[in-house]
Order: sequence, then C-alpha cells, then structure tokens
Amino acid sequence: MKRLKSIDIFRGVGMVYIMVGHMIDWWIIPSEDQLFNVYVSLFSAIGAAGFVFISGVSTMISYRNRVEKVKITANYSTKTMRKEYLIRGFLIFGLGLLYNGIVAIQFFDPSVIWKWFIILTVAVSLLLAWPLLKTSKLFRIFVAALIWIVNQILLTYLLHFKGEVNFFGVLFYILYNSLDQNPILSFFTFFLIGTVIGDLIFDFSALNDDIEKKRFFKRKIITPLLISGVVLISTSFWFLLPNLFTDKILTINTNTWWLIYSLGLDLIIILILLILEEYNIFNTKRSYKFLFYFSYYSLTLFLLQNLNYLLFFELLDRYNIWYFIIATVVLYGIFLRFIYKKLEGNFSLKVQIGKITTKIARKPRNS
Repeated sequence: MKRLKSIDIFRGVGMVYIMVGHMIDWWIIPSEDQLFNVYVSLFSAIGAAGFVFISGVSTMISYRNRVEKVKITANYSTKTMRKEYLIRGFLIFGLGLLYNGIVAIQFFDPSVIWKWFIILTVAVSLLLAWPLLKTSKLFRIFVAALIWIVNQILLTYLLHFKGEVNFFGVLFYILYNSLDQNPILSFFTFFLIGTVIGDLIFDFSALNDDIEKKRFFKRKIITPLLISGVVLISTSFWFLLPNLFTDKILTINTNTWWLIYSLGLDLIIILILLILEEYNIFNTKRSYKFLFYFSYYSLTLFLLQNLNYLLFFELLDRYNIWYFIIATVVLYGIFLRFIYKKLEGNFSLKVQIGKITTKIARKPRNS
C-alpha cells in the first residue's frame, strides 16, 4: 500500500513536540518552568503517547503487508516474518538500553540504565504486541483497557515501595522507573490501540471499489474514531480540569484520566489527518517534506537532539525561549533535508535496523 502522508505528519509533529518539550525542560529558567503546566497537560498526548500510538499504527500496517507477502512469495515464510519482527524488536531494545546507559554515565546514576525513555518503551511494546497481532480488534481493545485498570491498581500499591530493596520495590523499579517518563503499562495501551487503527487503515486501503471505500471510511473509521475520541476527551477533561493549571496535573490521582484524555486526542488527530488526506483537502501529491524528514529520521533525531541539552541550559525566560526553539527546529529541518538528499536511508537508524534485521533473519543456516 502507498505511504500515507497522515502517518508521516503525525509522527513528524510528535517528534517536533518531543524536541520542543525537551528544549523547554532544559533551557527554561527553573523559576518559570511551572508556567508550562498547561502546555504539558494539553498537548503532551502528541509527544511520547502519540509517538507510541503511531508506532502501533505503522507496526500493524507493516505486519499486514508482510502477511500478504507470505501468501504470494515462495521464499518468504511466516517463520521468516516472525524472526524479522522479533529481531527488530530486540535491536531497538538494545538501542534503548545503550541510550539509557549513556544517560546513566552522563548523570552518574546507575538506576537510569533501566528507565522508561521512549526508545525502551517502543521496543518493549513491539515485543509484547507480537502474540496479540493475530487477535481480533475487539480483543486488543479489551486487553488495552484491562492493562490500564491493572496499571492503576499496581501503581497505587507499588508506589509505597518505591526505593525499597525488596520484591515489590524491584517490581516498582522495573515497571515504573520513572513516572515522569513513559512506563510500559501506561503506554502499551497506546501501542495496542494504534494496532487497531492500523488494521482499519490497511483494510480500507485494500478495497478497490470507490463506493465501498467511501462507505467503509465513514462507518468504520470516521464514526468510531470520532465518537471514541470525543467521549474519551470530554469524560477525562471533566476530571482533569480542576488540576489543569496546577503542578498536580500529572500526579497519580490524575494519571488514568490523563492517559484517557491523551488517547482520545490521538484518535481525533489521526482522524483529522486521514480525512484531510482521503478527501484531498490537502494535496497529497505535495511533499510536505519538512515534517516528513522529522518522521523519516525520528529514531535518529531522538538521539541527536540530546545535543541541545547544554546549549542554553536554564538560561532562557518564558518569552525569549520561543525564538531559540523555533530557530532550532527550523535548522534541524534544513539539516535533515540536506542529509536526506545526500545520504537518505544511510542516516536513518530505522532503515539501518531494517537492513540488519533482514540480513540476520534471512541468513542461511549453513552459512
């Protein structure tokens, strides 16, 4: 199936948001950092949560494409497909641990070696999702909801053991180190729901009849995503509103409501982008390369943007910070455009991981 601009735009916007969020966190004068509570609260669904969500969408589309490839290609089997998927997951997992290790050395904190930064969360989500990809969409939705229920119960209980050297303390460390990042039980649901949306997009793209496609798009994509998104946002926002302008917005008491709000917002955003693309409200023949570069190099860029840490560390106020943030994002876009023209996939970690995965998975046993 064709490359969807909607997914590239979503991932590109998510990557820009992550960069901007980091720059605010790193560059803002500490006395003014609380001024960005609303920014973090209302739009953070586009960042890490959205990135995990869209990873689920693209993973399912890739999986379904490979299932079709197994049917029509003699030398490509289900076993090879499984090996490719798992090897890719473990390679990203290794990259996540390597990144964590570098951060641990940088801050002289060995506990960071296992911390739920986004790369580790995506990698573990990939590995956990494998046995669920063949299940029905309704079953994955049920599992996703159940995980959030279990997550809230476990978090409430295990929080009392944070920092303790016992079974429950270690379990808290494994599942929730640390709460200001992307703990797996909170974020795996985004990945699973993303696979459901990926299923719908693939089924829609596989249709050939225009009338049937329009009917499917309205009934199976627009209606459920719109209703689900509005219900999730409106319900959760009611509970989040009292804390929206305070530093309590992401406490344990609002954790589940923030997750629900974020999922609803992700559903609405992907729906809007799909509508814009399907009904040619924006011209899909145009490149939209600026966001495409941030999407194409998203994994590389997540590592690269850490160089921003020391540029203006805790030096900027609430006003002048935006000049530097906008300039930095534009410069990154120009740089990525230059790199794409010169190196294309050679600079993309995702592409290189894909090449390594294919080479390992399809290597003859006797070689």
